[in-house]
Amino acid sequence: MQYIAIKKAQKNNKTVYVVNSISLKNKDNAIVQKIPHPMGTDVLIFEKLEDAQNAIVLAGFSYIMPDGKKGFAKLPEDKKEDSQHSYEKIVLETIKNKLNSNNSTVCASAVLALSEFPSQENFDILFEKIGEDNDSIRKNAIAGICKYSNMLQNQIIKALKHENWVTRNSAITCILNSVESGDSDAEKYLLPLVKACSDPNPIVEANAVSALAKVYKLYLK
Repeated sequence: MQYIAIKKAQKNNKTVYVVNSISLKNKDNAIVQKIPHPMGTDVLIFEKLEDAQNAIVLAGFSYIMPDGKKGFAKLPEDKKEDSQHSYEKIVLETIKNKLNSNNSTVCASAVLALSEFPSQENFDILFEKIGEDNDSIRKNAIAGICKYSNMLQNQIIKALKHENWVTRNSAITCILNSVESGDSDAEKYLLPLVKACSDPNPIVEANAVSALAKVYKLYLK
């Protein structure tokens, strides 16, 4: 379970609550949304402690209070009831029910649709799907991960060590795509790619060598 610390600060002589966050960007590299994340380098500022708690829980994490206590935000009963029947919940359940469809086209579409809802739970599903044999499913999962590669670098690196060679090979594709688009720190991938160049699978090994050269060139720019 991952926790996000809620920090108390002063702003304009008022007490505010600061939460680490990551910025989600569109294809034009403009920030469209910030969401709480334990590895975020940006911040969200809340005037109420309850708002900070709720934002963290809705992002899929737990929180640490300014006094060090851990827990989950408690929504008011009326809001809790509304959230159980929210459109987002219905939409997500519908999409997730299609993730294991016998029709690969439907499954691939569900994977791509899931990437529109950033949360750690959904990211974990995308990482599972990059090990799929089906080309469309795998490519859509890679595309979904690359949308948030600035916050998923550690998880991408971890995938380089997965027991499934298809997952390892897809992780290399994620690295290359995200570095080429400028969404990730190229330097962070250099040493993991060096290790991947000794992969026991020749396909992964070859792609790692090729990606290493390209990522290094991009790092130099």
